[in-house]
Amino acid sequence: MRLLSILLSFSLLLPLTFSCQRKNQVMNERKPVTEELSGEVLHFDGVQVPSPVLLSSYGELLLVMEAGFSAGLRAIDTARDYGNEPVVGDVLSEALKRTGLRREDVFVTTKIGNSQQRQGDIEEEINISLRNLKTDYVDLWLMHWPYPGCFEQTWDKMMKVYQEGKVRAIGVANYDVRHFEQLLAGNPAVVPMVNQMEYHPLRTARHLKEYMDDNGIVTQAYAPLCRLVPPLKESPILNELAHKYRKSIGQIILRWHVQQGNVMPVFKSYNPKRFVENVDVLDFELTEDEMNSIYSLNQNYKYHIESINCPGY
Repeated sequence: MRLLSILLSFSLLLPLTFSCQRKNQVMNERKPVTEELSGEVLHFDGVQVPSPVLLSSYGELLLVMEAGFSAGLRAIDTARDYGNEPVVGDVLSEALKRTGLRREDVFVTTKIGNSQQRQGDIEEEINISLRNLKTDYVDLWLMHWPYPGCFEQTWDKMMKVYQEGKVRAIGVANYDVRHFEQLLAGNPAVVPMVNQMEYHPLRTARHLKEYMDDNGIVTQAYAPLCRLVPPLKESPILNELAHKYRKSIGQIILRWHVQQGNVMPVFKSYNPKRFVENVDVLDFELTEDEMNSIYSLNQNYKYHIESINCPGY
């Protein structure tokens, strides 16, 4: 419970994180890399929504991380499957030196992937992540997917790592109620502290969210803006609220996340201007009716298809 309180404290003080994601290529240390994720196109009711282009190198990522820290962000989200832990570790070490921040000032999350679950040597996997990230501990360690036939054994081993003090909190990602019920049926000594899941106004997952709240599991929302697909960007409700509060639609949605109290939005951006905008959501408050009006946008829509990443999900 003490470590969960620490996690919640980060959520309340620094409710926004930025994600260092690179999915298709391990970035070579200090070697310039230019990558365009041209193959990722979202579809919503026949409308194509291209994913943002990420241009990254060691130097560019360093500038982005420094800008994030300057804007007040203190949390970094990465994963073994993103293939970038080593460069994130290098950049984080340098950014801490340049900004004067301490390691304990930054909340670092990483995740264990499906291939590592299949191999089964979970204890060694955290050691690899620690070496990659150049740190003695990880603030939050997540199981990236409830990989069928593996996730219960993986959780048993993650609890052991947690008890050894190499990670300060443990949790899961992309879990639904059925996965929690299966996992908790074994009465584990530690209940997942966090579930990182797709969560936004078009997918409020009320049944799952209520189950997590009842069991003290914090929601970490990835894709919190759902990339502002047309039903959000063109929503009269969101546009009226943006006009009323003189904020962007993205800021209205992030405020909706933060105001729920137990939701930690994780946004992905490489634009320093976005960092400042995304943090600037604490100077206004939505009314209860306005919060409910945003909930009403729910369409049970997900752009992230689990079966692609986790066969048998």
